Amino acid sequence: MAVLAALTALTVIIERRAGQELRSAEQALARNDTSGAIKHYGRCLNWYVPWGSAETAAERFLALGRSLAGQGREAEAVQALTRMRSGLYGARSLFTPRPDLIAQAEPLLAQLRARQKIGPDASPDAVSKQAAVYLDLMRRPARPETGAAAAAAGGFFIWVLSTFFFIKRFFFQDQRSWGRAWPWVLVWAGGFGLWLWGMTWA
Repeated sequence: MAVLAALTALTVIIERRAGQELRSAEQALARNDTSGAIKHYGRCLNWYVPWGSAETAAERFLALGRSLAGQGREAEAVQALTRMRSGLYGARSLFTPRPDLIAQAEPLLAQLRARQKIGPDASPDAVSKQAAVYLDLMRRPARPETGAAAAAAGGFFIWVLSTFFFIKRFFFQDQRSWGRAWPWVLVWAGGFGLWLWGMTWA
């Protein structure tokens, strides 16, 4: 029960923060503040929870990128689509979230980047060839290392759980005793180290 309560509390905290960023992005869009919307949508993706506000942010990021491209605001469109793509890849662990959105964004992003590279006066054929190069590169990102991703997830779980038990053993006892609490400090350090290693190599 303690484990379930800790995970539930953590999920609620993350989703609440994501919801705040999503609302800030929507408010920025209402003010026609595109850079503010991109900033807050990107921050929302940093607080990814499956089926949560971050997925809504990714969907609206894609719509924003398409809209900006249609208006000829290509630099901003590239920024929005790049941030959406990197945010989703940054949230991957044992799986990559919303690969459908990534697959929809990449052809347009490749096209926009090709135009930026070879200039507005390039022929459509030259743009298409350069876009194909970019698209091929984007569709071959390094896959997450499953073992390292599992280590990061497990380390984070151990880290949070050991914090809970340390607080319980040390602060909620009639007589505080380091003898009962210090083993959880070691578990905490081990969990943190495992999480850090997994995040580095995932």
